[in-house]
Amino acid sequence: MNATDRETLQRIVRAEMAGLPTTAHDAATGMPLTVVGFGADEVLAALDCMLTTRVTMGAEVRAFEAEWAAWCGRSEGVMVNSGSSANLLMLDALVELGRLKRGDEVIVPAVGWSTTLFPIVQAGLVPVIVDVHPESLCLDPAKARAARTARTKAVMPVHLLGQAADCDYDDLIVLEDACAAHGARHSGRRIGSIGDAASFSFFFSHHITTVEGGIIVTDDAALADAMRSLRAHGWVRERTDKARWIEQFPEIDSRFLFVSAGYNLRPTDMAGAFGRVQLRRLDAWVQQRRANHAEWCAALAGTPGITVFPELPGTDHAGFAFAMIVDGDRRPLMQKLEAVGIETRPISGSNLVRQPAFQRLLEHGSEVRIAGDLTVSDRVHERGFFVGNSHAFGSEHGRRLVDVVRG
Repeated sequence: MNATDRETLQRIVRAEMAGLPTTAHDAATGMPLTVVGFGADEVLAALDCMLTTRVTMGAEVRAFEAEWAAWCGRSEGVMVNSGSSANLLMLDALVELGRLKRGDEVIVPAVGWSTTLFPIVQAGLVPVIVDVHPESLCLDPAKARAARTARTKAVMPVHLLGQAADCDYDDLIVLEDACAAHGARHSGRRIGSIGDAASFSFFFSHHITTVEGGIIVTDDAALADAMRSLRAHGWVRERTDKARWIEQFPEIDSRFLFVSAGYNLRPTDMAGAFGRVQLRRLDAWVQQRRANHAEWCAALAGTPGITVFPELPGTDHAGFAFAMIVDGDRRPLMQKLEAVGIETRPISGSNLVRQPAFQRLLEHGSEVRIAGDLTVSDRVHERGFFVGNSHAFGSEHGRRLVDVVRG
């Protein structure tokens, strides 16, 4: 494509996507769970990949991995096709390296997303399900420590809806599920930089998006190499130590040299290009989400029958979504909110033990341990819900939310 044609294409895309990403949403229309967070710059970056015909995982993915890892304060990034795949890859790579073995226990909160819990089983490990803390709705640290046995080797805290979870678990392997916590902090440290590894999601509704996509960050070069093999068929192509493998197996064509029992969890280069543009927007967007969260919590504090979850001391909340728990039946309030365009959802998968998929795990003979009661998780399951938060929302959205909740 010559320069004139490229300029014409850019003008067309910018005209078609004028006003995007959405940065100023009209509160009078309600509060959607998400607004369109990308615009012409992202589309043109993806189109550039397509026009070169280099569309599979390549230079743009590698660049985004490095930029995201640096933003998190990590040395290694391994991009995949979803946050769910990121969780599976972290666990499977630790098994691959022998740092976890089949039958080892992994502590996980009862409240989380389905693909926080189920990859533990898929990797041949044993979930130890623990209640969440009533002030954070994240894994209760005291109950998690009490749940340990000699078989417990890892813990997977979930930074739920942007709230930073405690990650201080002594000698356990700590795997942060940060899929919805871009930009959160705990004790001054950015979420994603605390545990042995951390997963993030870039789904359409998250802080930033690659449409579908996820990433794992770590400072562990061996773990990163294991994940690079596992995400792409088990081959050596993207490993930093591939020369060692090639030398060890000279009789096998190095282009098709497989060293682990891998998957295909690769992202596209269009996703990497998308993410690189999105990352430039993230800091300002998290700042606005955090301000919204603080303002809405303050406005609803003390409202009879409603519990909200302010930012805890020593943490920065990433403001992914705004959670509430109702004293009694949540459905009337959710219906009232929905009626004026304020979308609602349950709090993540709520108590995952009460999901039918959990019962199927037991029916299929999977080993699972429930450590103690799940009182708070049951309360979340029965009475909790969230509404959306966004970089494009502001004080007027908070006033509308408060008016409906209190009305």
